[in-house]
Amino acid sequence: MRNVHHRLWRLIIIGACMAASGCVHGYGACLFTQPVKHTLTGRVAFRDYPTEHSVDHVPILVLDKTAYVYSPALSFQCQPVNELQLVGVSEFPQNVVDNSHVSVQGKLFPAASDSDRTPYLMNVLTLLPDNQRAGGTK
Repeated sequence: MRNVHHRLWRLIIIGACMAASGCVHGYGACLFTQPVKHTLTGRVAFRDYPTEHSVDHVPILVLDKTAYVYSPALSFQCQPVNELQLVGVSEFPQNVVDNSHVSVQGKLFPAASDSDRTPYLMNVLTLLPDNQRAGGTK
């Protein structure tokens, strides 16, 4: 009987570890890379990066809170992300200027070239100003 209890406890502990393996304690589940869509909030920062022949003017989403991204091609552990380069936006709405608080829906993917300025990028599907927090505090 005692042996059965030990096996049961082992199975419970193993099951709990497996269930929590895709999570970061205190932050919840890890975000998966594309094709999964995610909605994240933060402030847009337009940054300039010098290149060999000019300057890249790049939109960066500075997240409200650290997100954790799971990309098995890079690591079997979730990686912390505080900033994402926004790609796929041909034109920002007029009311989205530097330091605007926004809600962005898109698909995450790891950086793949020298022109990628953050470890993970977001291919933007929708970008909306957060009017409730536009002039307020964090």
